[in-house]
Amino acid sequence: MQKTEKILVQGIKSKIITQNDDLLAILQKTLKRFPPREKDVLVISSKVLAVTQGRVREINSKQDFADLVKNEADEIIGEGAVTLTLKNGIFIPWSGIDRSNIQKGLAVLWPEKPFESAQKICGFIKKKFKLKKLGVIISDSHCIPLRKGVIGLALGYAGFKGVRDLRGKKDIYGNILNFTQQNHADMLASAAHLVTGEADEQTPFAIIRNAPVDFTSSRSDPREMLMKKNEDLFAPLIDFKLK
Repeated sequence: MQKTEKILVQGIKSKIITQNDDLLAILQKTLKRFPPREKDVLVISSKVLAVTQGRVREINSKQDFADLVKNEADEIIGEGAVTLTLKNGIFIPWSGIDRSNIQKGLAVLWPEKPFESAQKICGFIKKKFKLKKLGVIISDSHCIPLRKGVIGLALGYAGFKGVRDLRGKKDIYGNILNFTQQNHADMLASAAHLVTGEADEQTPFAIIRNAPVDFTSSRSDPREMLMKKNEDLFAPLIDFKLK
């Protein structure tokens, strides 16, 4: 039996990051306390990326927020106590807009081009720390229908394959797997959220060591993890809301 190495998830604190900060400079300085190694995966909060991109907006009323959600959404799925939307192919409340961990009266949008940002950060960190294989994830939190609490979500990633396709392989009883695929990017984002937190932890970065993923030098395809609405397991719920 192949020996499995223990997976280490290390949260990394930083100063409060503002719109005036250079995220790459902060990463270079902050990671000196826990330098990344070969085949590590660096997880970065989408909020600090968005803030340093200037993706912060002033909110003075509920209507301001509602208008911002509609402007940011690619599609409105349903409206009520919560506005359900599609953004970048992801089913997410309020277009991913967040009003936590930001000054009162402000809201943070999702970062622009998260896959391109992950690729840029990955190249920068590999060069600075002289690494050949490294993964980077831009993470946010989201909810699963009918389950309490939030888990991690990869908005973008680079340096490794986000999905491992097990279709055609056999299970322990020899049954052929017809549908199973493992979403490694979201799994790792969730693991990182255990140590980065959601409140005042001030820990926007995490290093995951010995993650069992397939590293690659190819650019990640943003479509790799996406499902078409009519092929998704939750398609009946979406159809119901649209009727």
